[in-house]
Amino acid sequence: MDKKKSPPSIKTLTWGLNAFMAVGDALSNTTSSSELMKDVCEAITKQEAYVLAWIGFSSNDAEKLVQVKGVGGVSSGYLEGISVSWSDSTSSGNGPIGRAIRTGKPWLISDTNTDPNFEPWKERAQKYDIHSVLAVPIKQSNKVIGALAIYSSVTHSFTELEVHIFSNMAAELGFGFASFQRQEELTRQYFAKEMQEEKLRTSLTSTVEVMSKTMELRDPYTAGHQKNVATISCLIANKLGWSPDLIYGLRLAAMIHDIGKIAIPSEILTKPSKLSEFEGKLLQEHPENGYQLLKDIDFPWPIAEIVRQHHERIDGSGYPRGLKGDQILPEAQVLAVADTIEAMYSHRPYRPGLGLPSAIQVIKDGAGKTFNLEIANVAIELFEGRESPL
Repeated sequence: MDKKKSPPSIKTLTWGLNAFMAVGDALSNTTSSSELMKDVCEAITKQEAYVLAWIGFSSNDAEKLVQVKGVGGVSSGYLEGISVSWSDSTSSGNGPIGRAIRTGKPWLISDTNTDPNFEPWKERAQKYDIHSVLAVPIKQSNKVIGALAIYSSVTHSFTELEVHIFSNMAAELGFGFASFQRQEELTRQYFAKEMQEEKLRTSLTSTVEVMSKTMELRDPYTAGHQKNVATISCLIANKLGWSPDLIYGLRLAAMIHDIGKIAIPSEILTKPSKLSEFEGKLLQEHPENGYQLLKDIDFPWPIAEIVRQHHERIDGSGYPRGLKGDQILPEAQVLAVADTIEAMYSHRPYRPGLGLPSAIQVIKDGAGKTFNLEIANVAIELFEGRESPL
């Protein structure tokens, strides 16, 4: 049979239905709008008669050009060098795509050799074995945003049934594009927010590290203490199943938990012997000093209050305010355990390090009394039997 003769309607209907089902699969499996447009065109042109399919989106520039967004088929070369418009004042705007976009209705060329509306592209169509064309508008919220064009190697390839099938296909594409665009915009906003938050976190981390190092310059014996406490605190919090965001805030607080010591005379901080009662009380002011230094900084976490509470104890025996139980922030309760372990493990001006076993014994003795029971048990599980908590 000459391929330019009209085939039985059942055959053209089969092509259209198979293309519709293939496009349905593309809509279900594709993960982006650009990938969807390419997959749709390739799915359509798997049918033997459809040698080219492409999707164009209308622009609102002065020339009203149509931008090619997806192409598929053995006759894809037909589009090379062609400028398509949807303006009624140009010849390129009076082809199937331009008319479909402009009118919002399907536009059919049953025979490209005889239809006068296709005269500008007749010779080119013959070169690429194109003999009938159907263009259907793609809409979002009743607004035409573009068109889908299908080119067949058979004349009269599109009956009313195929026009109906491809019109429904275009409607599904409109919904699909809208869904992808919403998702892509949400993704874009999400990553923009993530980048902004990452910049903020980097800035906060840098600021906290500078503050920590400033303290360490005044008190060489504190060098590394705050960083080590931060590491121990995060190990405990991770074991407790805390969220990454909560752990990050805890880490920042731990990095500067002793910042209030900046107001304590250096000779007290580095004194190689036991402190006097007055000196001891002065040293106990450092959590409150730290709070006063940090309270006006707009951290996303309660950093200032965590610093203020890191020497509180659940039985009320801590300082500076004698808080009890749930009055103490969970982060401060973790920090209390981590600070005790690191302080006992490490060397101090007035004594050598007591070792990790001694530190763990203090945590055991205080579990459920001075220290939160769950936090203490997690610390014991993590560090008992080890030589170092780090």
